[in-house]
Amino acid sequence: MNQQSGAIRRFAGWSLVVGLSVAAAAAALALLTGSFDYTELRVVLTSIGFAIASAAGSAGATARLRPSTGLQVLGTVTLLASAAAFALLLIGLWTNVDQWGDEGVWRAFGCIAVLGIAGSHACVMLVAVRHGDSDLVRLLTFSAIGFAAFDSVAVILPLAELVDDVDEGWARISGTALVLLVLTSILPPILRRLQPAPRPAPAANGSDDFLASPWSRSRTGSSC
Repeated sequence: MNQQSGAIRRFAGWSLVVGLSVAAAAAALALLTGSFDYTELRVVLTSIGFAIASAAGSAGATARLRPSTGLQVLGTVTLLASAAAFALLLIGLWTNVDQWGDEGVWRAFGCIAVLGIAGSHACVMLVAVRHGDSDLVRLLTFSAIGFAAFDSVAVILPLAELVDDVDEGWARISGTALVLLVLTSILPPILRRLQPAPRPAPAANGSDDFLASPWSRSRTGSSC
């Protein structure tokens, strides 16, 4: 499993390198030649979209390698959402070179892209959880996932035209949740470095991954 995880991380890293490099090269060439038109912009957006979709999908693929059924399902959904979002991006950008695509395509892209990014965030946060984590670290981890879910819903509702008007109060609540999302996502890895090293403990399948998992821990605990 470690070899597979390493291969996925390398793929994600190279995808980011290639995607961002192509985007930068296309932008630099267009600026130097003075011909930065819609085609060059489409190339830049496609390259950036590929890099982001690859990174999000790789987080889902890594989660699929874990023994937790819940994480495997989450990883699969994240991987599919990332691929679907990139496909919709290509359709919106390149179906008609004279236009920017149908509004329905872009709304669908926005909704699915938000789901893919939220799913990849949840995968990264959950895969990082360990047996030795303190209660505070676990609370922050699951709080981050909750804030991400809240903000995702807040974005998807107007994109899907399920909500016609977003008032100032709702925007402030969503913005506050976004700030808390960033905070609760950053703190767990910092606190893991600050807490004492845990005592070595045997784990199923030779893994020290705590998420072998919150969904299955009740089954393993019941045998003790």
